[in-house]
Amino acid sequence: MTVTLSAEDAADLQARVERGEFASLDEGVAAELAELNYRRAAEIVGGADKLEALLDRLEVEDDPSSDVDAFEFLGGLRAEYARMTKDSETAANDVDAVRKSIEASIAEGDYEDAEIVRNRLRQRYGETDD
Repeated sequence: MTVTLSAEDAADLQARVERGEFASLDEGVAAELAELNYRRAAEIVGGADKLEALLDRLEVEDDPSSDVDAFEFLGGLRAEYARMTKDSETAANDVDAVRKSIEASIAEGDYEDAEIVRNRLRQRYGETDD
């Protein structure tokens, strides 16, 4: 990236580097940009005091003990989805096995028609509203 400064700003920045305020021109430019961002943030929240209070509150609220290792978390999710996929495949295989069993029973004539069974139950237990 190239940054163009006015001759006056460049001379001021170079003098600050020579006085030891910054180790390099890059560090000086970065510090000035950070200061600009700070002033903008202070303006947005209503002043430097309010910004400092907000930053203090955020620092207090940050509890590193509640941080989660992203790789561990995502690995856990990946394992859970793999298990769910396997369970889904197992369920599909179970349904397929039941379907094949029913088809075999029908092919062998080893079943009773559902309507016949229902009528027999109605006769035995009386008419109901299912």
